[in-house]
Amino acid sequence: MKKLHLLLAIVLLTFSMKAQDVAMVTPIKFDEKNRFKTSDDDFTPLLEETTYTYKYKGKNVLVIYTKDEHVEYFENKKYFIKSDIKWTSEEECYMTLKESNLPNFPFKRGTKLHMKIKKIKRGSIYYETTLGGYTWEGKMKKI
Repeated sequence: MKKLHLLLAIVLLTFSMKAQDVAMVTPIKFDEKNRFKTSDDDFTPLLEETTYTYKYKGKNVLVIYTKDEHVEYFENKKYFIKSDIKWTSEEECYMTLKESNLPNFPFKRGTKLHMKIKKIKRGSIYYETTLGGYTWEGKMKKI
């Protein structure tokens, strides 16, 4: 019986040491919500390298997404809002405001906006955005 306990202890120790060795060499990252990620390549963002439009005060706003930047252009590119973008999953990201020349724009550099894509239907993206404690839904159409 003692030999069985000893053998069982050795087997368990062997497996736990291998798991520990794997854990020590695997890069571990956490996103803004402290969710575990093994690498930045675990997913492909739904809006990477795409262009959309949405209506604001009856006028079209052009929205361009690249791998790590989000730009909104107003009034035929006369005004803009530029943000760094960090994707936390295929459908969720945080945008951090870099600069804007939009008149009366109430937010300062470093302000973070959270966006979650709710659905994609007929070339449109339906999303939920949170900024400054306020949450709203919107829709963008792919160009």
